[in-house]
Amino acid sequence: MRNKTLVFMGTSDFSLKALIALRNDGFKIAAVYTREPKPSGRNYRIHKSPVHEFAEKEKIPVFCPKSFKSEEETKLFESLRPDLAVVSSYGLIIPQKILNIPPYGFINIHASLLPRWRGAAPVQSAILAGDKETGITIMKMDAGIDSGDIILAESIEISPETTGGELSERLGDLGARMISEVLNDFDNSLSKSRKQPEEGVSYAKKITDESCQIDWNNSAENILRQIKAFSPVPAARSKVCGLCLQILDAEKAEGLRQTTPGLISEGMIVACGIGALKLRTVRPAGKNQMSGEAFLRGRRELIGKVTG
Repeated sequence: MRNKTLVFMGTSDFSLKALIALRNDGFKIAAVYTREPKPSGRNYRIHKSPVHEFAEKEKIPVFCPKSFKSEEETKLFESLRPDLAVVSSYGLIIPQKILNIPPYGFINIHASLLPRWRGAAPVQSAILAGDKETGITIMKMDAGIDSGDIILAESIEISPETTGGELSERLGDLGARMISEVLNDFDNSLSKSRKQPEEGVSYAKKITDESCQIDWNNSAENILRQIKAFSPVPAARSKVCGLCLQILDAEKAEGLRQTTPGLISEGMIVACGIGALKLRTVRPAGKNQMSGEAFLRGRRELIGKVTG
């Protein structure tokens, strides 16, 4: 496959690891597709994706279409004459007319053990569900949602302390190694591909602001998974006295008498529907992260208040 022409499609730090691996392996990358730069941060400055910045540094042509619906985008992709396209955490739907262009098709690096957690947020969904393991699946792409044939799959464990950020980092490293393995022995890898099982299919919902909001009526166990899944970004959050508080880390608090869900106690302990959590690391709106206890020392009036 080294003498073939690749197109790479990706956006996040997770996908950047795969692009770097392919570049280091000497594959010919004709172009990179990534999501268009968008404003972010306190000052809403325009930021390019990690993949975008790396590609420009390596002098690889970069394209940022809003969609692939137009004939112009189809012709542009055809003009690159790709033999194969590699997709990793890209963020745009790729229609069948584009999938049909490369003679070797499209290969996707997906952050779950398919068919579990097809869709947009497989890393966070695995933690939210309390899964003990997840992994990487290298798969052929078809017109369905992560439903193509499996080329290679490998699992890793999820501990109770694992955050979404940590898991994404580990899976990014694993995905980079696995895509190199597949492309360096492409024909043999394809010969071992298999259809996905029809049983065990589940879908990872897209992360929204609503999914990050904590409902303190839930159990401490479920809320702790939510905090872990969305840490460090986009971060689980709650409001107290009009203040938005991002919660980056917590632990179960034992021995607290059951009381009103959301009630804040000494030590930054918050009651849940079942059990309670000690908030270890928080980030108030517009401020740097700090320990929960340090935050409460500066806001003693919050003790006895209900967050939610």
